[in-house]
Amino acid sequence: MRKVRTLPVAIAAIMVLVSCGGSSVDDSSTSSAETKETTATTSETSVATSDEATTSTEASNVAKILVTVGVDSGPDRVENVKLNQEVELTLVNPKADDEFHVHGYDLGGGTTKAGDEKTFAFVATEAGDFEVESHVSETVLVVIHVS
Repeated sequence: MRKVRTLPVAIAAIMVLVSCGGSSVDDSSTSSAETKETTATTSETSVATSDEATTSTEASNVAKILVTVGVDSGPDRVENVKLNQEVELTLVNPKADDEFHVHGYDLGGGTTKAGDEKTFAFVATEAGDFEVESHVSETVLVVIHVS
């Protein structure tokens, strides 16, 4: 009888451990990528419209990507970035504290308070598709396609 009770706990633990590594998306590590993470505190929560959330490329060749959790996020959202292009990825969850992770570039960690922005700045040095996910909800927020 005791073994039956521990089986669901063991299965849950295994699922948590493999949740980040089981994707078919390129998840290779890159030590050569230049990275920078910042968190900004905002006094008011702003919700981006779908027009504001698209990737913009400035004259400086920086791809700026803004993702608002629950508004314009999801695994079907794909942002195209050129190989070796600078990327400025800003994520915000207006409703809950969150923890974000960029697969393949090993960016993430730390809790971002509800309504605060988390920005990852890096150079897209690896080609492929890279998922950005919430480690709190374990959902894909956006896929960055580098080619």
